[in-house]
Amino acid sequence: MTATDTPDLPYPSHYAEVLGAKMHYMAHGKGDTVLFLHGQPTWSYLWRNIMPRLEGCGRLIAVDLIGYGLSDKPVLDYGIEDHIRYLDAFIDTLGPDPITLVTHDWGSFLGFHYAHRFPDRIKGLAFMEALLDPVPGYEAFDPATRDFFQTLRASQENAERMMIEDNQFVEGILPAMIRRELSAAEMDAYRMPWADKATRHILCRFPQLLCIGGAPAHVHAMQTAYMRWLEQSDLPKLLLQAEPGLMLPRAVAEGYRARLPNLETAEIGAGLHYVQEDQPQAIGDAIAAWIHRHGLVPGG
Repeated sequence: MTATDTPDLPYPSHYAEVLGAKMHYMAHGKGDTVLFLHGQPTWSYLWRNIMPRLEGCGRLIAVDLIGYGLSDKPVLDYGIEDHIRYLDAFIDTLGPDPITLVTHDWGSFLGFHYAHRFPDRIKGLAFMEALLDPVPGYEAFDPATRDFFQTLRASQENAERMMIEDNQFVEGILPAMIRRELSAAEMDAYRMPWADKATRHILCRFPQLLCIGGAPAHVHAMQTAYMRWLEQSDLPKLLLQAEPGLMLPRAVAEGYRARLPNLETAEIGAGLHYVQEDQPQAIGDAIAAWIHRHGLVPGG
């Protein structure tokens, strides 16, 4: 399947040459860039119903992380450093215009880390179900989530069985973390990047990299560094909170509003983790209103 086989992508597909590979992105509009970053196991398709709500807010770009979606899958470890290198290089292809980041899941980690290192390039940060503070320990999870991560991280054999053989993130976790039922066509669009079992080893890496109880140490160092920066930065920030949410339930979101300068929160309605599938209109409208309110429109 290619982008042309997916009928509800709202905008044309493009490809950027990045470090010897091609990275896929959707693009529409003009002006300063609004860059959408997805997480695991999704791709730019995740933003298909949100981007049209932001027309007129700038050059809308949703990129597929390296190895994900319609981007190439070069031979890499797919550690966090690989994603950082490829995303940095992709952003370099966009030109010097300032960027508003809209992020989710691991896309938020990569976005926060980028903004921490290049704050002069960033106009604002909007995020939902994001990786803010590291997970303090397995006890922070509900029993099912705790069992999932402990089992997967116990051995590479477990990880490969769960991600490669069973395709658990796509077939199990993704639909379970959406309140509505995805259509057959929508499920096929999410399955498409992982139809070849030989590529599913990529899906092992992000769950192995999630910082739990201080490990992995290098991820913990990056995450705590960008959190310290977020606690000091006056950049406009928008936290979109679903009810009940998974990573950022209401009480947690309220705590961040007290900690992070210039942070607004927007309640978007019922949702779990992949909130873009449940509340695209509320998400898009809240981001568009925030962009206009803070003068983040092209040239604003």
